[in-house]
Amino acid sequence: MTQTNASATDIDLAAADWVQRRNLWNWTGVEQIALDAWLAESDAHYIAYLRQCAVWNAAGRLAALRVPMRPRSPSAKVGRRLFLRPAAAVALVAVIGTASFVYFRGTADTIYETPVGGHEIVTLRDGTRMELNTDTALKLGHGVDRRVTLLRGEAYFDVHHDSTHPFTVTAATYRVTDLGTKFSIRASSNEIRVSLLEGSAVVAPLEGAQSAKSAILWPGDVVTASAQKFALSKQPVARIATGLAWRHGQLTFKDTTLAEAVAEFNRYNAKKIQLSDTEIGRLKINGTFQAENSELFAASVQELFGLRNSKNGNETTLSH
Repeated sequence: MTQTNASATDIDLAAADWVQRRNLWNWTGVEQIALDAWLAESDAHYIAYLRQCAVWNAAGRLAALRVPMRPRSPSAKVGRRLFLRPAAAVALVAVIGTASFVYFRGTADTIYETPVGGHEIVTLRDGTRMELNTDTALKLGHGVDRRVTLLRGEAYFDVHHDSTHPFTVTAATYRVTDLGTKFSIRASSNEIRVSLLEGSAVVAPLEGAQSAKSAILWPGDVVTASAQKFALSKQPVARIATGLAWRHGQLTFKDTTLAEAVAEFNRYNAKKIQLSDTEIGRLKINGTFQAENSELFAASVQELFGLRNSKNGNETTLSH
């Protein structure tokens, strides 16, 4: 797929023309092929078209507008990453925001929460599955199966794709938009980590957010983003899947420092593990363990590295 040199205004005008022609003219197969080719030329074209579709709907000119998925050019490769220009990223957020209001407005929200060590599966009306990890809170709009806010924690999403009503997840200062996807999001108050297993998705800042960086994700892509940074890396899909062992009540580590493994275990257990010094924390560990059994994990580490294990209330300390 090539990038266009046309200005954003020219692209918007062209997109508006396509929308009008598609809905006011006697649309033919030849014109559809021409539209598909134009959409495939660049992400800016596709995003502008989505925005103009949303404007058309908001004006009440069409009850339901089917937005076609952007056709891939023959040279497009799965796994390729593409950063959107800032103007395009803002346009995408605007499209989702407008269309979502029309389709999703309601009177109340539903909050799903899991305690420390908890795990919950929520299946939406359209077949989309959301799995909430330990200490996670997620908000679902009233009467809505397509707009979610991840308030804290971590969740896995297996999304039923609907091009006319995109599934979106808002977390921290970013919004993730499904393009036919299986992905996970881990969020704190100001940072998110998005890992994509299947399909594709758009990660873009919320309107008005300071960060201007966005990306289209493909399988194996991992984004860590906050208001101050935006980092995109590539991992084997199998490794990302291993990181989702929590869905089966397990935690899997491969060449993981003990400090990182302990921090992960402490997310799932009221009985916390402490390390007496940073030297112990640099030890590397491999294996699969029961997520909700920190005492068994501490005992295994004690035996593996010849450490001492002392307990004080709900806290276990590992030392030399």
